[in-house]
Amino acid sequence: MKTIFQKLKYFIVPVAYMLTGLISYGDHFYILPTTLIVCFLTSYFLIGKVKQQMLWAFLPLWLLILIPSLIDMDFKRSILYLIFIPACILLGRWARISHFLPKFICTFLFVIFLGKYGYPSMFLALTDDSKFYVAKPFPTNLVFTNKDKDTVPFDKKITVLDFWNTSCKPCFEKFPYFERISEKYQHPDIAIYSVNIPLKNQGFEERIQVEARLGHSYTTIYGENMKKVQDTLGFNAYPHLIILKDSTIIYSGNFVTGESIYIDNLDRQLQKIIKENGILIPENR
Repeated sequence: MKTIFQKLKYFIVPVAYMLTGLISYGDHFYILPTTLIVCFLTSYFLIGKVKQQMLWAFLPLWLLILIPSLIDMDFKRSILYLIFIPACILLGRWARISHFLPKFICTFLFVIFLGKYGYPSMFLALTDDSKFYVAKPFPTNLVFTNKDKDTVPFDKKITVLDFWNTSCKPCFEKFPYFERISEKYQHPDIAIYSVNIPLKNQGFEERIQVEARLGHSYTTIYGENMKKVQDTLGFNAYPHLIILKDSTIIYSGNFVTGESIYIDNLDRQLQKIIKENGILIPENR
């Protein structure tokens, strides 16, 4: 039994990383701090042949994060893990010398800051969003309606479409932030819609009831069959953001790494588009 428990320490860090990702639907606001704190504590409690144990306890996860990034040459999701996993390991060993509690509290607060502010800022800074810019007419074969089943025309200068479905937890988590964005950019030339796409065999009334329970003030419209919408617009993950200018798609992108990144990106794209089109938004909003 003792041998089994000794072996378990080699699985704590990767299990914490994967389990947090599963529970949080891939939200790095939770995954990054949890992983780093577990690295700190695991390193602190290692005894005996420390170097060998550290190799087996941390290297597999570090390589699991590094190798896909090297293959894709894309480090925007991994760079903070690659830097701060070794840093937290060293901090854990340093805490063994003396003053564990103050060092743990400082580390805890720092990794929370990284998850809340560091990760979104780094992700957006390293994202090449030029690939999301397109210029193609919005498909006329897609129909979107309001809750009274009246067709909603996309006839504003700028139209924002935030696609979601009722099985998407990250979609729900960003709704309060999305509401603030819709209030910030209230303007006669701008329309901002939350676009609900139905799940298989999901009735219209059920979708309206779900939206009503959310209790937000922004306008929700309803799309047709999920497969038709996804095939026509070319996406298959939620939430998905599409921005139209004069009924032409000029931006189509997906940021599923947490509500803060999605909303920060939406705010950034709107500021850019509004500036290009000379639309004035009052500063006090």
